Amino acid sequence: MERRKTVHISEVIQELLKKNNMKSRLDETTITQKWEEVIGKAMAKYTRKVYVSKGILYVEVTSSVARNELVMNRSLLIERLNQTTGSETITDIIFR
Repeated sequence: MERRKTVHISEVIQELLKKNNMKSRLDETTITQKWEEVIGKAMAKYTRKVYVSKGILYVEVTSSVARNELVMNRSLLIERLNQTTGSETITDIIFR
């Protein structure tokens, strides 16, 4: 019997997620869960209904002032959100 090279369980899980096209859905879920952490609690209280569809993050904002600030920081937010997943998950953010 031939002995195989040992592989860490995290590598096996990552490969399984990629193979079954589940990694992108997992990344989208991670982004919605980390939203408050990325923008901060003070700003997060003005947002709700955060979800991702086809690489676009949709955020409902309850304050026009908060919306303007978020729009001005859109590219920075995209960068920070993508850093949480380690991949190019979000391509744009739409604030409503």
